[in-house]
Amino acid sequence: MEEKNLTAEEKMPEESFKVMIAYMLSTGLYVGKIPIAPGTLGTIVGIIPILIYWTKGGSYMLINQISITLAVFFIGIWASTVVVETFKEKDPDYVVIDEIAGYMVAMIGIVPSWQNLLIAFILFRFFDIVKPPPIKFFERLPSGIGIMADDIIAGLYVLGIMHLLTKFVL
Repeated sequence: MEEKNLTAEEKMPEESFKVMIAYMLSTGLYVGKIPIAPGTLGTIVGIIPILIYWTKGGSYMLINQISITLAVFFIGIWASTVVVETFKEKDPDYVVIDEIAGYMVAMIGIVPSWQNLLIAFILFRFFDIVKPPPIKFFERLPSGIGIMADDIIAGLYVLGIMHLLTKFVL
């Protein structure tokens, strides 16, 4: 019998609700399946929780930002681990929850003005693509933690730059 090239959706075990949820979350509600620039589009998805939650919470605003970002990070580890173990792909392009979490890290404690969102977006995409040391090292970690860790470190680079820019330049 001839085996055809199946898409990830066609390979998905029909009985696995867990895999379906992990796939939906890891792809940023399927945005990662758009064939043009999935990482960039995934980063754009990260703007949504920032616009919704970043200014909420009064004196707890920073704690809210950190908590929401950590939740996305840990969900991302779980979801991307399930996806890579199910479909036997090391770091598929369609998994974009790492870009979402990394961009959220880049904006912690930053006012979500359009200028700040744009500068952080450009810087984050630069660090995510170029992967200066030690970002590349973290990408080599196994499974979902490796998928998530390099983008979190890229987000931390941008976070430092954004805080310096907003304090001294912007």
